[in-house]
Amino acid sequence: MRINLNPPADATAKNESTTFLMIRFAITYSVFLLIILLLMVHLHRVSTTRSEEDFWNQDQSTFESAVSLLDNNFTTMDSITRQLSMNTKLYRLATMKSTDDNDFYLSGLTMKQSLASYMYSYNELPFSTYFVYLRNSGYIISVNTFNSEQLYYIRNYLSSGANFNEWHDLLNNNLTKDSALYPLSDFMLPEIGNAYLYVLNMDVLTYKDIPATVAFHINEQTLRKIFSGVSLGDTGYIIAVDAQDQPVFSLSEDKNTSSEKDLNTLTESVLSLSYDDNNTCVHNDTHIMRIASKTNDWTFYLVQPESIYPSDYQFIFLLILFAAIIGGLIMIFILVRNNMRPILHLDDQLQETLHANTQLIEEAAAIRPVLYDNYLRQLMSGVITTPDELSFIQNYLHLEDPSLHYYVLYGVTYENDPAADTFPNENTSTESSESMKDIIAGLLARYFSYENNLYLCSPKKHIYAVLIPFSGTADEILITLQEKALKFHSELLEEYSIWFFAGIGLSCSFTNIWESYQQAKDAAGYTSKNYIFLPYEMLKKDSHVYYYPAEFSTRLIRSITGGNKSQVIEIFNLIHQENIEERSLPFQLLRFLLTDIRNTLLKARFTYTGESTPQIVEIDTMLSQDELTFRLCEDISIKLCDFFASKSEKNNLIDSIVTYIRENYKNPALCLSKISDEFHISESYFSHMFKENMNVNFSVYLEDLRLTEAAHLIEKGESGINEIALEVGYNNQTSFRRAFKKKYGVTPSSFGVQS
Repeated sequence: MRINLNPPADATAKNESTTFLMIRFAITYSVFLLIILLLMVHLHRVSTTRSEEDFWNQDQSTFESAVSLLDNNFTTMDSITRQLSMNTKLYRLATMKSTDDNDFYLSGLTMKQSLASYMYSYNELPFSTYFVYLRNSGYIISVNTFNSEQLYYIRNYLSSGANFNEWHDLLNNNLTKDSALYPLSDFMLPEIGNAYLYVLNMDVLTYKDIPATVAFHINEQTLRKIFSGVSLGDTGYIIAVDAQDQPVFSLSEDKNTSSEKDLNTLTESVLSLSYDDNNTCVHNDTHIMRIASKTNDWTFYLVQPESIYPSDYQFIFLLILFAAIIGGLIMIFILVRNNMRPILHLDDQLQETLHANTQLIEEAAAIRPVLYDNYLRQLMSGVITTPDELSFIQNYLHLEDPSLHYYVLYGVTYENDPAADTFPNENTSTESSESMKDIIAGLLARYFSYENNLYLCSPKKHIYAVLIPFSGTADEILITLQEKALKFHSELLEEYSIWFFAGIGLSCSFTNIWESYQQAKDAAGYTSKNYIFLPYEMLKKDSHVYYYPAEFSTRLIRSITGGNKSQVIEIFNLIHQENIEERSLPFQLLRFLLTDIRNTLLKARFTYTGESTPQIVEIDTMLSQDELTFRLCEDISIKLCDFFASKSEKNNLIDSIVTYIRENYKNPALCLSKISDEFHISESYFSHMFKENMNVNFSVYLEDLRLTEAAHLIEKGESGINEIALEVGYNNQTSFRRAFKKKYGVTPSSFGVQS
């Protein structure tokens, strides 16, 4: 049978399947890629959130440090003021109201010199200079000057003296407050820069009646230096608000935000917001922090745009994410392509295998009727001798049910001939056409099927043998079969003008179907137009003819040589029943029958051509007896059956032993006793059996096997002589060399040189 392993495939369906599989692979890998990307985005968001929190926390910490530093500076200025308040000279000078007295100027000059001792290093102080304003006299005294306030203003601020009155009011307003900070933007030239005047009322601060005010001149640049560590960005600013929610000062990158109007607007905006527990607030893309001063009633607000948070790495992340997506897509393409290759190759092989399997199934379905016919022929002819073969056929035919019994219907068809009065013989019967054979088989299936299966074989074109399984009562089934056979004959005759004569054997078990077949065949031979259907049990047995058909002789020989004792006993039971019990053969016919049986036994015996054994001698003696009995023939058959069965077992045992030797001959411990123990037989029996079947002693066989392998290894030249000896099972090098030279006529070394 030829199988095409490369059938033309449906290219469209295959391409669709391949595309679908590739899409599934791509989707699977894409899901993994998506999960990884989502994890990346999640981790990025977490890290960004934490980084942003750290950034704002760091700015808040810097802002708190700057406010604390400014508070310390104000504390330093308070300390200077308190020290000045304890100076008696300053107190005496501050209480003088008349400036006409010479003592006033002398005291002023003396105090001017004393102020130098209160001055700290300019690098450590937050102010550029300071002075004491004497409210009673209107004079100002500092480290460098002692003049009237108007002259001091002209020398240190606007030379024209404009806005003097406003400046004067700064020094004399808010006399009930201990301190105040005033901007000096309206009193200074633009090129000098902005500054603030921190005014401390000495009498309020020290609770002493000292009509003097200490004023510290603070440059805006100094304040910016204090808050230099705080990031403001382009639109950020710092604003300080007093206890009455009035702006004190502000710092920003934009110089124009320092006007009073702008300050009020900024103050209102930051005061109207709600702050969390950390005194922070996010509003309109701005981040606002609030810190209260520890030395005065001021509150500092830091307003920063969200844009100051560094976002460069955001672009880097997006770039990495984009690169990861592109790389992932490329990787998906590569993985799909590489992984699809073996799958497509495997798919091609699978398709070829499936196609081959389909062909095998189709071939099996095509030959199933042939197999059914062949197995049924074997069952009915009785050529099956082994239980395994019988069990296989029983399973193949789906007749495993042990409760089943069987009838065999043997039918013969021929065309209607009114002149014919009896059943024609096989030589004169008209052959049916193939189409007619199919018609008859279809009708038989309608009448005699069992579970939708028709067990039919056709020994010849006009002969039909049907195996009929049943599980009911044999007599009731027989009546039913007779009715069906008559209806089948009537329909076949009316529709196709064909006669159908049938005989049926006795009910039997699966192992004795051949017996029922023979009976059905015999019964069919006695049918006629008056007896269309005839059971075997209705035949009248002729006592003038013994019953021993040629099929029995052939079946008996096969059963004996196959070692099937149960089949042999069944055949003898049938012969005894047919000839002794039912026919009561006369003595002369019985002798003829026994002679035929002995001839059959002789044929079975001489199928063995081996050496004579005690069993064979005994059987030959029994066969040579002049007086035969039925019991003696049966005993001879059983002994022959046992002999052939043991012979078969010995052959199987020898095959197993030889296989074991070939697998273990390299083991130095392999010997007669080891094999005997392995197969549970005696050493003497093993030695005798091995010699009988192999025509050589075990030791010679083993040595020849080892030396043959040694010669092969020496020819290859890959190992030394000593290594080869050990490898093939020789522990003694001398024994190996002696045995090798005995077999090949040369030493192993010389053999290697010749090779």
